[in-house]
Amino acid sequence: MEIDILQIAICSGLLLMAIISSLCNVFFRRLPHSIFSDNDDDMALPKFSIVISAHDSASDLQKNLPYFLSQVYEPGYEVIVVDESSTDDTNNVLKLLKKEYKNLYTTFIPTSSKYLSRRKLALTVGVKAAHNEWIIFSDADCRPYSDKWLKAFSHFCNNENNIVMGYTQFDENTKSFYRFERMISSWYTFRKALNGMAYRHCGANLAIRKSDFMKKNGFLKNLKYLRGEYDFIVNEYAQSDRTAVVTSEDSFMLQDTPSKKTWTNTRLCYMETRKHLNRSHSYRARFNIDMLVLHLNYIGQISVLAYSVFVEDIVFMIAAICCFFITVCMRFIIAKRACAFLGESISAAKIVVMEIGLLWSNMKLMIKYATSDKNDFIRK
Repeated sequence: MEIDILQIAICSGLLLMAIISSLCNVFFRRLPHSIFSDNDDDMALPKFSIVISAHDSASDLQKNLPYFLSQVYEPGYEVIVVDESSTDDTNNVLKLLKKEYKNLYTTFIPTSSKYLSRRKLALTVGVKAAHNEWIIFSDADCRPYSDKWLKAFSHFCNNENNIVMGYTQFDENTKSFYRFERMISSWYTFRKALNGMAYRHCGANLAIRKSDFMKKNGFLKNLKYLRGEYDFIVNEYAQSDRTAVVTSEDSFMLQDTPSKKTWTNTRLCYMETRKHLNRSHSYRARFNIDMLVLHLNYIGQISVLAYSVFVEDIVFMIAAICCFFITVCMRFIIAKRACAFLGESISAAKIVVMEIGLLWSNMKLMIKYATSDKNDFIRK
């Protein structure tokens, strides 16, 4: 069996693409582990104000709020819940919890608020009510992974940083694809933050300085947009090389399983939000390049395999199969390492498949967004 120069060139190209496509993988670009110095226990740790907005969230607050209120944190902290004029038992749940926890404070926004995001208004009210410089934002459907959550954040809330970002993972009952999408989105945003200027934040685990928020008038520039509160905060308030990313397990936040409608609406709202964010093109270019290289690699392998079957060329067939095997194995190993790093129990084999499905899922959502009424994303 003779192998000509063309076969060598095509087979070499397939191998090169298999390797490059694995290197063009956001999970291959590692995140640093959170490391604390030996003197951390001696440093002056800050007090925190945790701000949570709630709307018809009685059951969520009853389940999750005690985790916020039971942190082991010696310097002290307060939890401020802002009720967005709920119509369920939210107020009664908060009254009962306030009797048990002295560090819980509550306030509300009136039902008459119009033409602006009630969520952003609630967070603004919470920040103004806060007594401490460092504010941590979270949601009613979230809870800290550990009672050392504040301790993990405190090591990074110092003079060197003005924003601290933590990971929010969906609970184990959530669909694997939803968890994978959160995982990969967070990895991209964390990498962006660590490489200069942060772009946005996924999840509900974010610390900023009250003085920064008040100095720039909070959400004044984007109050009319329904959602995107954490994206706008990071995009507007981030300073070059002053955003920290906490990756220790104690710093993680757990979020309750979202419904399909909630998950879809969240992603649709982001498609509207990103039109108003700075640095959007450079951030999305990285993702688009990774997806392009991944799909070109698989298309090349499938094309060569199909051609080899048609002309009965065993060399091309073996090369295509081997390169496909190399691609899958490399991406499996990289995905498994990433899952372990973020404490995710998603099967690495599933991730290899879901990486392909992510692009098509995004395209489907883009069509849905293009055909939607853009007024649905604006507070009326």
